[in-house]
Amino acid sequence: MEAWAVNVVGALNAAARLAPAMAARGRGTFLVTGGMPEPKPQYVSLSLGKAGVRTLVALLDQQYGSSGVHVASVTVDGPVAPGTDFDPDDIAEHYWQLHTQPRHLWDREALHAGRSSGARS
Repeated sequence: MEAWAVNVVGALNAAARLAPAMAARGRGTFLVTGGMPEPKPQYVSLSLGKAGVRTLVALLDQQYGSSGVHVASVTVDGPVAPGTDFDPDDIAEHYWQLHTQPRHLWDREALHAGRSSGARS
């Protein structure tokens, strides 16, 4: 339950307060950080939580996307640490790319699998 609360409930509470206001003004970006692009049996609760994040993003996109709210996640497939393939500055580029995408090109997910990774939808 703790992992679910951290992974999904926090994002859901933030979305419930922000997404309707963004939709009312006809624009906005709501980005969520995810991880574990593939479930792992040794991390059941974390895998379920990250799957919940993906589902939440899909549902929020269905609810608010047509109102001009870009809902997406940045999935980080490794441990975040400066000076590594998972450097926060490199990961931050995905957030900026999602935020600045033209509406007709909106992706719902960007995957950071290391320094040379790109976005995927």
